[in-house]
Amino acid sequence: MNPLGDHLSRFDYIAIPLHRGPTGHWQNDGVLNGVEASLYLHTGAGRTVLDFDQARRRGLVLTEGPRPAGGLGTEDMIVHQTTVRHFTLSGIEETRFAVAVVDLSHVNKGLRASGAQPMDGIIGGDVPESREAIIDYKHRQLYLKGTGSRRAA
Repeated sequence: MNPLGDHLSRFDYIAIPLHRGPTGHWQNDGVLNGVEASLYLHTGAGRTVLDFDQARRRGLVLTEGPRPAGGLGTEDMIVHQTTVRHFTLSGIEETRFAVAVVDLSHVNKGLRASGAQPMDGIIGGDVPESREAIIDYKHRQLYLKGTGSRRAA
């Protein structure tokens, strides 16, 4: 029984289960254009990000962004942009979802060294912000409003 979840469901919130990976990061699998993706939740990231190799494997059209990315252990990483036609995260759906694309190979190398599976991308702060997120750490749930303000490309 989760009183918070029961209460939030009355306000169109959808519970998204989170689990901790071996490195302690929160994770949830999503689906991008019909293909499953391993995603880490990083509310401090400004946008949702896909790994460059994953974006290429999925056939996404990339355009170079206007400025390099900060964070991720670098100050000058080239950023590309793309649009995911259909993104699903445990009942939350976005269409024409704009995301950043960067090379996460150094991050995935560290994850593998720690015994964790590599990530396909990061759920950035844009999703929780647009969906008025509430995180219930005790019950390992991310609550997102079912009707968020969409960020169409």
